[in-house]
Amino acid sequence: LVVRRLHKVRTMSLRTTLSVVLFAFALNATSSYGLSIPPTLCGLNTKSGLPIARYGLGGAARSTQPSTLPSSYLSKLIDSGDEGENFVQGAPFLFYYNPHRYPDFMSGIKELCVESSGVDRTDMFIASGGTDRSPDKLDQRLADSLKYCGGSYLDCFVLEYICPEELAVDVAGPWNPDPIMRLQPHPDLVAAMDHVKGWVEEGKVRYVGISTHSHVVGAVMARNPNVDALMIRYNLSHKNAAEEVTFPVARENNKPVIAFTTTRWNSLQEGNDAPTTSDCVSFALGKISSPPVEIILHSARDEAELEEAMDGLKMGLDEDDEEKWRIYGDAIEGLNEDFFDEYPEERYLKVSSV
Repeated sequence: LVVRRLHKVRTMSLRTTLSVVLFAFALNATSSYGLSIPPTLCGLNTKSGLPIARYGLGGAARSTQPSTLPSSYLSKLIDSGDEGENFVQGAPFLFYYNPHRYPDFMSGIKELCVESSGVDRTDMFIASGGTDRSPDKLDQRLADSLKYCGGSYLDCFVLEYICPEELAVDVAGPWNPDPIMRLQPHPDLVAAMDHVKGWVEEGKVRYVGISTHSHVVGAVMARNPNVDALMIRYNLSHKNAAEEVTFPVARENNKPVIAFTTTRWNSLQEGNDAPTTSDCVSFALGKISSPPVEIILHSARDEAELEEAMDGLKMGLDEDDEEKWRIYGDAIEGLNEDFFDEYPEERYLKVSSV
């Protein structure tokens, strides 16, 4: 099967274009045609049934992302480029929260979701969320999110930044020697999850996700049957608790992980002999972390950073680079001078000793 360059097929629907590429991959087409980063097959799909790209684009509150960035991202997914170049396959994954913090970026997403854009909304996976837990505020958060993605539905709503204080000890259930197994969501969190689950039944939302900076929370929520996906902080300087606590439980329960802040707010690339952006995002798709890590959520600040990340993305680093950047990250993780690690006490936990 010969796969030709796809950037001239603008008249084709995104669904048709990606179907051609995915079919080629299924037939074991060689990497010389740029088929190097397959889509995730974790079960998170677009409404039209397309699997999602492993590189997702998110809003960045600490920068001014241009309105053209979402469409550039979409173009990168469709265009295979010259033979031999990396090609990230799959349907676009876009994420935003607090839309007022990056209005230009949001206008770019909104433009993609109107009928005149030529892109079918059902061929994109768009997620948003909020930190609210009360029904009224959750309803408002959903309404705000829908304004930017076509108005009818959101692919995934994420209950954001769940903290350990939102867990409770299960005193009624049978004794379990695993401390994490004795923890469960607090009734207030359960009520919020039930409310979001109601949106799924109504067709307003398709999947329920959670995000957290705590890996104790991550492990507890990975066992929850009402959670479809986890958003977890993970990078080469913030990895130990993820790999020892959250990831084994997520893997055991077949819960896909969306890794975010893979560049530690773009600080990992600073200084001499530092990793590149593509090194940072590729690290999260290595053999140690993937599965359960299925998608990298990267908040590229501009089109140059987007291009660097996507063109250089790999399914993990080679052994030498993996070891080098792990050592590099250990020093930053130990200092934690930017207070990135909000739960440093979790750093050396094992899943059996929490």
